[in-house]
Amino acid sequence: MRLHHHVRTLFAAGMLIVVSAVHAEEERRELGPHVHGHGTLVIVVEDNNLQMELSAPGMDIVGFEYEPETARERKAVEDALADLKEPLKLITLPESAGCTVTSADASIAVKDHEDHDEAAGAEKTAETDEKEGRHTEFRASYALACADTASITSIYFPFFNRFSGSEMLAVTTITDNGQSSYEVTREVRRLEEM
Repeated sequence: MRLHHHVRTLFAAGMLIVVSAVHAEEERRELGPHVHGHGTLVIVVEDNNLQMELSAPGMDIVGFEYEPETARERKAVEDALADLKEPLKLITLPESAGCTVTSADASIAVKDHEDHDEAAGAEKTAETDEKEGRHTEFRASYALACADTASITSIYFPFFNRFSGSEMLAVTTITDNGQSSYEVTREVRRLEEM
């Protein structure tokens, strides 16, 4: 029992380090212009546990990057958050892995950005400038318990069906075999040979 608790503690610490590194890299990238259509996914597999951290710009998920103002925009955000809380509808694992979701959380973060184009900024209205000076990012974290994580050799992404603004996910996997990086796209939605 103590060993199992120790393994879970190490797994949680490892996941925290990976997620912190990914978010630090995102923060560095956000100093410059961010790229619409591009999200990130970190997958950590340890024993028969699988953890995932997803982040994507608001434009990819709901088609706008400012805080929702209208009833229609608020509904789009609510629907997106509800869908993001159902990872197995967005990320399809092999049935042989026997994975079930043990926790799923989704949120939206609003970040302020300075306007780097001062000349263009001078011509904008205060309302436009306020909207364009902010950007939203959707984040989701998942924990899954699986019967056999070794059978996860490929992953399919219906994510692109649901979120039409997304063009690419940069996927980082961390397994017993080490860390690997992949890209899945709207055109190539399957990650092979994980």
